[in-house]
Amino acid sequence: MHGMNAPRTSASPCEGEGRRPPPIFPGILLALVLLAPASRAGAAPAGAGSGEGEAAARSAPVASEAADASPPLRDVSAWIRWKHARQLASLPVEARLFYRRGLLAHESGQRAEALANVRGAVELDPTLVQPHLTLAGWLALSDPAQALVHLGAAIERLRRDFNVQLDLVANVFTLGLEALFVGLVLAGALLVFVRRDELGHGFEEALARHASRSSSRWWVLVLLSLPFLAGFGLTLPVLLMLAFLWPLLRTPERALHVAIAVAAVLLPLAPGVLDRFALALKSEGRPFHELPALEHVQWTAERQARLERAAAEDERNGFAQFALAWHSRRGGELARAEQAYEVALMDWPEHPAVLTDLGNVVAMRGHTERALELYKRAAARDPHNAAAHFNAAQLLTRRFEYAAAQEELRQASALDFELVRRYQSQSGASGRLPLVDVWPEARTFWTAIGNASPRASRSLPLLARNRIETMGWGFSFAALLVLTAGHLFGRWRHEKLPLRHCMNCGMVVCRRCAKRRREAALCEDCERAGSGAATRDFSRVLMLEHRSQRQALQRMLDTALAALVPGYGLLSHRRVLAPVVILSLTWLLTRLATGTPLPFAVTARLALPGSGVPVVLLWGGFLLVFLWSLLGFLVVTTRARAREARERQAARSRVTQSAHRETAAA
Repeated sequence: MHGMNAPRTSASPCEGEGRRPPPIFPGILLALVLLAPASRAGAAPAGAGSGEGEAAARSAPVASEAADASPPLRDVSAWIRWKHARQLASLPVEARLFYRRGLLAHESGQRAEALANVRGAVELDPTLVQPHLTLAGWLALSDPAQALVHLGAAIERLRRDFNVQLDLVANVFTLGLEALFVGLVLAGALLVFVRRDELGHGFEEALARHASRSSSRWWVLVLLSLPFLAGFGLTLPVLLMLAFLWPLLRTPERALHVAIAVAAVLLPLAPGVLDRFALALKSEGRPFHELPALEHVQWTAERQARLERAAAEDERNGFAQFALAWHSRRGGELARAEQAYEVALMDWPEHPAVLTDLGNVVAMRGHTERALELYKRAAARDPHNAAAHFNAAQLLTRRFEYAAAQEELRQASALDFELVRRYQSQSGASGRLPLVDVWPEARTFWTAIGNASPRASRSLPLLARNRIETMGWGFSFAALLVLTAGHLFGRWRHEKLPLRHCMNCGMVVCRRCAKRRREAALCEDCERAGSGAATRDFSRVLMLEHRSQRQALQRMLDTALAALVPGYGLLSHRRVLAPVVILSLTWLLTRLATGTPLPFAVTARLALPGSGVPVVLLWGGFLLVFLWSLLGFLVVTTRARAREARERQAARSRVTQSAHRETAAA
């Protein structure tokens, strides 16, 4: 956890081997290992300003570690050896190609080749997270230890890489917000279905004056379906009907209605947050000036000219200057890189990444003393900067200051042993080690996103576009109108014709259709069932039997719907929170299972079978959601049946006691 905000090196840790760190080399061996400093990615050693190493790194593969022969196109191990020989931090294009081949091989059943290609992709580009996750999924059952290693590597990459963090945060925010809104609206729609009798009873009584009661019920169904079929979407009709039912809703149901209303009114604020995330996708302009995508790209003259124009137009922007310096360094233009790093320090004072990279450029131009001073400042600014100590060890070794070099190397190994081990293995054909460049930490990018003022570009996910809910503040105004109209009409209708429930079976009744028995309001069927009893208690028993028969049919319907529709069973028993979560998770799992692209991606992704969420996890998620929904329904149903059984037993006891009293009196 000490390195949470530490600068990110130019190549992240690869797959761990679980070995203990070797002892620190003595002076002579240290001199042999750290013979002469050379820049990262195969650049020229310190004192060489031509950048011939960088030019070689940008060229096509023309040499292996022994002979100038191109690696075999399908041999991933040969590409790994060629990468180490050229001292390249990563080969992102080749890594994605071999990762794609691994996925295709796994689909065709060639497990050994699939594992070799995907593991090779990890070696070619340690910044890729997808190969680690894929290997963790493949090895979860056969080799749990290796699966945990790859999962740990993915988590470590997530901790360091801004692009991976942005992908995760943006997708979680977008999908979570979308799933929550859909869950609320679907729960509201199911609640409208559960309350359908209360919603349509008043209209049914009004229509019954002009038509038969059976035909009135059908016309009420048509009337209630019109708002959903008229093109107003799902949210506005649900808000209208729940507002109409407000006087009859219980407290949890009213809370659901308020949550839907708040989400609908504040929905236009969501694109503003998405626009902040989309700042990293802009190829030009403030605040980043292409920097998030430049870490491992190859040098091109066109991009160099574009970055120079951006740096000239925005001189006080640290991102523009760092982007120009980083890309110039990749192209061997050391003087231009040094100048841009110096300007970047004006906007980012004492930034450890700028100080370290500037020290590398200065060292390559032959200014060792200034480079060591810059490394010292970088280490003082960030005590967890292992790259500064590693680079200083190389320069000190070149000056034959072995004691100081050994101490710097010891500190680098203590801070990040994987970095030291990895770069010591990249001595290349010349035997020189590369200098380690440092990438700005993720906190620098997040701070810029928080301080930016993005323009409202309506950068909505593809699935949400062209929906009435994404119309902006016009939809919010329409939602407020619907809420006001529904509340006013519902209150007027309830005062004019108050609704009650049958005291026996719970059917919706009003003063026009209710049958009075003393203080109790009964429906026609319950009144007919209990009217032939000789005593009041026996009448109660008959009505309870009628209630059991009626509710048995309702339970059959509720059980069937609860098994088919997640969350319906709990909503039918007036539970609200759990159904919203269940419906949200169901929507999210369905979206992932159908292969719908994620709404946000900084880097390009492979649309191949096996590159998404594992099928086992998706089916496991569906199973857990449906079990939660069905078992929750069975639990609340069992409790309701037990309560009804106690009521029937109490009623029978009263009947028995009454019969005994009448016999004794006779």
